[in-house]
Amino acid sequence: MAKVTYNERSWAIDVISEISLHLANKSWHFKSAGGESTISNEKSSLFPDVLIFKDQTRNIILQGWELKMPDTPINDAELISNAIKKAKILQRDSFILWNVKSAVLYSKQGESFSILKTWNDIEINNRAEVKPKETLWKSLLHTILSDLNSYFESGQISDDVSTEILAVDAIIDVILENISSTAENIRANFRRNSRLEAQINNWWLSSATEYGYNPTAIKDASNKLPTLSKVILTDWVFKIIFANVLKRHFNEARAIESINNETSIEQAKEIITSISEHCNFWNIFSDNLAIEFISTSAWKQIIQLNQFLSSINIAGIEIEILHNLLQSSIVSAKRKVAGQFATPKKLADLLVRLTIEDKEGIVIDPCCGTGTIINQAYLLKEEYEFNQDEIINSIWASDKHSFPIQLSTLTLAKPNNIGKVLNIFRKDVIELATGQNVTFKDPNNGNDIVKVFPTIDYVVSNLPFIKSKEIEVLNPNITEINNFIQDETDTTKTLSGKSDIFAYIPFYLHQLLSENGKIGLILSNAWLGTDYGEIFLELIQKFYDIETVVISGKGKWFDNADVVTTFLIAKKRNPYTPINQNRTISFCTLKESINEIPDIKQLSENILLETDNQFVAIQNYSVKEITNFETIGVPWCGYFANLNWLTDVSEKLIDCNQIFKFTRGERRGWNPLFYPASGHNIEAEYIRPVLKNLRGTSGLYCSADGEAFCCSRSIEELEQLNHTGALQWIRSFENQNNETGVPLTQSLRRANMFWYEMKTENMADFVANVNYDKSLFIATFVNRSFIDQRMIGLSIKAEHQDENRVLLLALLNSVLNMFFIESFGFGRGLGALDLRATKFERDFKLLNFELLSEEQKQNIISAFQPLANRNRFPLEQEVQQADRVNFERVLFDAFGISEHYEAIKSSLLHLYRIRFAVKTN
Repeated sequence: MAKVTYNERSWAIDVISEISLHLANKSWHFKSAGGESTISNEKSSLFPDVLIFKDQTRNIILQGWELKMPDTPINDAELISNAIKKAKILQRDSFILWNVKSAVLYSKQGESFSILKTWNDIEINNRAEVKPKETLWKSLLHTILSDLNSYFESGQISDDVSTEILAVDAIIDVILENISSTAENIRANFRRNSRLEAQINNWWLSSATEYGYNPTAIKDASNKLPTLSKVILTDWVFKIIFANVLKRHFNEARAIESINNETSIEQAKEIITSISEHCNFWNIFSDNLAIEFISTSAWKQIIQLNQFLSSINIAGIEIEILHNLLQSSIVSAKRKVAGQFATPKKLADLLVRLTIEDKEGIVIDPCCGTGTIINQAYLLKEEYEFNQDEIINSIWASDKHSFPIQLSTLTLAKPNNIGKVLNIFRKDVIELATGQNVTFKDPNNGNDIVKVFPTIDYVVSNLPFIKSKEIEVLNPNITEINNFIQDETDTTKTLSGKSDIFAYIPFYLHQLLSENGKIGLILSNAWLGTDYGEIFLELIQKFYDIETVVISGKGKWFDNADVVTTFLIAKKRNPYTPINQNRTISFCTLKESINEIPDIKQLSENILLETDNQFVAIQNYSVKEITNFETIGVPWCGYFANLNWLTDVSEKLIDCNQIFKFTRGERRGWNPLFYPASGHNIEAEYIRPVLKNLRGTSGLYCSADGEAFCCSRSIEELEQLNHTGALQWIRSFENQNNETGVPLTQSLRRANMFWYEMKTENMADFVANVNYDKSLFIATFVNRSFIDQRMIGLSIKAEHQDENRVLLLALLNSVLNMFFIESFGFGRGLGALDLRATKFERDFKLLNFELLSEEQKQNIISAFQPLANRNRFPLEQEVQQADRVNFERVLFDAFGISEHYEAIKSSLLHLYRIRFAVKTN
């Protein structure tokens, strides 16, 4: 006969039974016990072995008990740690540890748990004695229960319980401990399944940026499977919690209770599919990529969660508490999975208030992500007292991926709309079309409901951040919108092939909008200060009247270090009609962190009424004025500053390209070859001085800080000349490969050049950075030099060789030219300024020295000398220096523009502070 082992599980079941018997007919502070279905011998169990309930119907948990056999010491650190973790999951302030022999009551004091009561040991010393000596431990149990009741009665232990059933945040924390094991499981499976690997790689290309990674960066590749694991583990939590909540509304959802320790993942998927067929919510219950590959330990925890929720009387719990359970799931998932890339609630609120004029209008978020924006549209309609049917029928949301659809559906699944069809569906934004059929499930009977996709009045969305390189793989057909652009306008221009994905989407949206429809989009700031953004701006204004642009002047809206974002609010227009030149556009700078602004409605009204206050600075310019600014050369990223001075000053300016020839540093692709280290033994005639960067330049004069190898002779010529130094240098690289394994002799090949050749035409007199930080300046060389690729060289043209170089240096470093530098680039996530070389060469200007007398020139040079002879300061300190103030006064007086000095300085500082605002969260 087989021997039956009496273990923790067996004893726990006996304890629960004895508690129930002992409490019968007693009117104590607790009425029943449970936990039979969630008892687990796993170290990673989520719930206590015994649950003490306040009521007979098991709706309200007062306390959890952790049970062990006598061979586990009562002071075991892991035992205590696990018990505390489980108390936090249940959000309870006390728990009991009991190893049969000894029992201890812990109570929460402040933020930590400490011992409140210990009971005298009984004479049970090993697990073999537990069953035979059950009268001993039952007697101790009765004492524990009596004492426990006294603690609750006296208030020493509070019986106040959280309005939430359990702490979803803590549960997800524990389940996410399975990320590495799940990632390994996925890896093992795609080794045997090429299609699965292809699907995962495609998902990563399109979704990596949502989680803060670059899908093409080698350094981020290791995050692919852990990120997917995080998504699918969280997805399982959603499915289990939501299915259990649905039991309150649909009997068919009770099928979720059949998922137990004997259920496989495939069987669980079938059960969930069955629930969805009867109760709708396929967006939540749908089969996510690789969901079946969670690890064994994770699956055991998912089952524990389900068995815990199955053991609770869901029908007896207030519907608002169930809704809180759902919402805490969303909040936790956004923080742990979507993380810093989920749209902040206040930001979404501002976006919808600035975009939606007619609250009756039909609204869509076609890239709905976590659902924050469309939920704010929902809440806005509730604010204006529309009934639920009116709101639900006028709210639409879609996304290309299933996980965002899950989040959005959960976000909008409110107690008063359960049982109604939510217009949330999976579709790529560029595939949406007015009049197409969209199929949903009727949650009341499981029947298909086909809805016609309507004409949209308002689009509100945080568009995805996908670079042009990834677009070629993910959306190769997206560029077909260029045909629409050309057909609808008289232009032959098309969007640049270097455009990020957000540049294409507004033109697709145009086809969905009603006659006066509007878009409110969160975009990367790249459209304000890149070459492709310049084309985007020209084209989008043929299809939309831009009304408002908003940028943060304090803190980033998203924590992604690489992306700075803006709002674009625009109204649809007919491309065939003339543009109203007198219409104004508002450029708004938020002066406080969005999360610190107390009243978003008030802020939106200030922006709509074009009223400055302590939270927003607004500049309004007409289309005609903007056209003039563009002619002068100041791009859109400069319009957040006061530019009322620009037209007057422009009469005193001259294009730099009339004075200088612009040169760029050579980019040859293999620095060890072209920038030799010391001791190279190359003949002197093949070595040129080179400035690698300006980091070591503290003033306005710079010198070469390295050497460049510049040889335009063939190997045969070098051999004939017996130039062995150059020959040996070249041959030392002949058999080397680049990072991708391509031989240098191939990867460095250029038309009409030797593979080892670098041209020497780009010697310069002055040099500008391509990436600026806190100091804005243009330096001059002590001796003309060759420059590296991250700089722009300025060589004085022959007809201006006689002009005083100190005067030119002075003009290039005035606050006016600092303003041009600041406005010509765009800020990246860490505060760096990316200067556009093409823009700089085409539009950079300086005050026209030909308007000056010789005396005025000398006065400017004299005033500038103190600056030229000292180190530079960071910009905000630089403009306050006495010698700087004196120089600018002399300079502005000479050109007759003194009245504009303070305004120009203020405009410069405003743009500079916007750029560095990303660091002031």
